[in-house]
Amino acid sequence: MATFFVLPPRERLEQAVAEFVARVLPGLESSPGVSASLMAALELEANRTDDAYFVHREDLIGLSHLMTDLAIGFGAEPGDSVYEIGLSGAGKPAGVRRSAVPSRVSGGPAAR
Repeated sequence: MATFFVLPPRERLEQAVAEFVARVLPGLESSPGVSASLMAALELEANRTDDAYFVHREDLIGLSHLMTDLAIGFGAEPGDSVYEIGLSGAGKPAGVRRSAVPSRVSGGPAAR
């Protein structure tokens, strides 16, 4: 079983990482490369124990349903876990919605 992490758009994620760096390391500015390096390191770590895939919102095909986008664009299969990650705001933790790819996904591998 694979795990898909549907992330906010890169631009918003870069902004969130820059804000985090500014909070924990005052005076240090981070470049977009910091966010990319962080995501690459997290993806490597996630793949040590699981087939984990990071998908940014802007990389989705834009069909009518998230699960269809993941099946057609990224090979998601029935039973795969999907975590939709939102950004934190106003000191609150990031919103996370967990679901699984259903047994039949319109247009995906299970529907063929």
